[in-house]
Amino acid sequence: MDTDPAPVEQSAPGSDDLGLPSRVEQDAAATGQAQQAVVGSGTLNAYFGDRARPGEPAVSVAPPVGQRDEQLPLRGRDQILAEITGSGACVWVVYGLGGCGKTRLALEAAFRAQQDGVAVWWVSATDPASVVAGMRAVGRRLGISDSELEHGDATDVIWQYLAGRAGRWLLVVDNADDPRVLAGSGRSVVEGRGWLRPVPGRAGRVLVTSRDGRATSWGPWCHRYRLGVLDPDEAAAVLADHAGHHPDLGGEDDARGLAVRLGGLPLALKIAGAYLADAANTPPVFAEAGQIRSYRHYQQALDSGDFNTVFPAAGQDMTQGQARELIDRTWDLTLDLLEARQMPEARLLLRLLAVFADAPLPYQLLLHPATLAASPLFAGLTGPRLWEVIKTLDDSGLLDLAASSDDPDTIPVARLHPLVRDTSRLSTPPADRLTFLELAAGLLKRAAAQTGQPDGPATWPDWQLIAPHATHLLATLGPHSGGSNDATADASFAAHGTAMYQAEQGLYAQAEDQFRDVLAARLRMQGSDHPSTLATRHEIARMVAERGDHAGAEAEYRDVLAAWLRVLGPDHPSTLTTRNQIAHEMAAQGDHAGAETEYRDVLAAWLPMLGPDHPDTLTTRNQIAHEMAAQGDHAGAEAEYRDVLADKQRVLGPDHPSTKATESWLPTSKP
Repeated sequence: MDTDPAPVEQSAPGSDDLGLPSRVEQDAAATGQAQQAVVGSGTLNAYFGDRARPGEPAVSVAPPVGQRDEQLPLRGRDQILAEITGSGACVWVVYGLGGCGKTRLALEAAFRAQQDGVAVWWVSATDPASVVAGMRAVGRRLGISDSELEHGDATDVIWQYLAGRAGRWLLVVDNADDPRVLAGSGRSVVEGRGWLRPVPGRAGRVLVTSRDGRATSWGPWCHRYRLGVLDPDEAAAVLADHAGHHPDLGGEDDARGLAVRLGGLPLALKIAGAYLADAANTPPVFAEAGQIRSYRHYQQALDSGDFNTVFPAAGQDMTQGQARELIDRTWDLTLDLLEARQMPEARLLLRLLAVFADAPLPYQLLLHPATLAASPLFAGLTGPRLWEVIKTLDDSGLLDLAASSDDPDTIPVARLHPLVRDTSRLSTPPADRLTFLELAAGLLKRAAAQTGQPDGPATWPDWQLIAPHATHLLATLGPHSGGSNDATADASFAAHGTAMYQAEQGLYAQAEDQFRDVLAARLRMQGSDHPSTLATRHEIARMVAERGDHAGAEAEYRDVLAAWLRVLGPDHPSTLTTRNQIAHEMAAQGDHAGAETEYRDVLAAWLPMLGPDHPDTLTTRNQIAHEMAAQGDHAGAEAEYRDVLADKQRVLGPDHPSTKATESWLPTSKP
């Protein structure tokens, strides 16, 4: 079983295990306070007081206008587009069943606004972390400083800036299927004190897309609009657009008949059109036997077998269940064709992707060819073959690959439409479901290990994409799932890293919840004295401290320390790290004498183990000086600070952040 090992002093070179914390000193010069070292499953980074965020993840809030295709115009939505961009309501909630084109409508509204000189920001609302990261990125584009965004009233600050902005702006909040993620510190969106609020004046607008259209989910200040399916003429035009307007497919009446049979649902029209475009571009001599090659034949295929559901006429209401059944049938026809072309991996890959969360998938990071090939589901799969399957699914409309970007740092992602995802999950044979789930957990664990510690901005974009999948898989592999301990361990590994990432973003409540879920899984699998279990308990204590409960944090740390002493002994780095943090919590509660004593004991253990010049030894000396000053021994503290500064300048260099932090404690920058 591959699990997080015990926290140790420093990760071995090349280690990919998030449970190997390196002890990194990052003194907070901006606040004039020295950071303390804490077990962080990758970074030991608790502080005296508020910390300064070293950076933000590379979150883009630019609208994804690169996904637009001039050959596939938005049809049948002119009226609502005019209303959204007109002078009416300022907060729009466009809702409707999956596959009706809500995101496509928002994209067109964003594009047109940009063309009109309006500032546009695009925030994903698939999960709370995406909302927070996106809105903070919006705040930066408004000119808000990092320090302002660090406070608990970041929502207030951002909306004050939005309200005071002179130029026109549009904020798109996409995929807010659970409106609660926008509530912020409030209980619901209705209160208007979270991430979504009434817009004062006429300069700004907000457009939200959601599958939830209930009045009780949104404030009375939100203008709700139900986006329905397309009427027959517009639906036929959309179908023909995706089919490439090839004359061999049939006439307008044939296209209209199939469009009506597809219920006017844009997603179904897209999938069917992509299939027919492929058929029309395949010379007859190379076509598979029985391949559908016209609108009329496609409609006949829909009506064959056990698919005889009668849908409402195009342009009328359709239930979510009917939409799912419709996608099921169009999905199946496409995959049957791919299997006839000797591409059975397409159906299997969709079923695998459906195991992950309903969130963008960093497919180059997740879909490791060798790991897939080691599974009996994908035996012998090569990288080129995997890419061929991915591209084919994209071409078939079953998978959406993000548009390419000129930015080399952009992480390519794939999106599985919720209806396609639901259909893939429901079609998976029960005997295979657990196999797909365990394979997904292994892929995710590898991706998390490859990404590395979430202790700096360089890894945050990857972790932002990993996070929802780690949370989802850990929950899915619960005590009653039947999953193996290895799979649960893999999911716990990624979820532990996710909690670390959330803590780095200041989402301490979410991080604590995630750590507690990981702890429950590790207690179940490994028991209370396993080093991974204790490492997670240590992180929970750190989150308790972050929310200000220093007495509770100290008590938890002391329980962890008792276990470390029993399992690893008094001189193990993990034991000493926990003692170091206990000293921090003692100081936070005013017991500076006790904290100094504890730090001196830790220093006595570090010296023979690490030597006098190790950064961790210097950190502990810095902390001792801090406690001396807190007790009024300013002369002694200054002398110690000067000695530490001289050693840091020699070991780390004069411009190292840690050196600069120690300088900030002295009455003059010169020793």
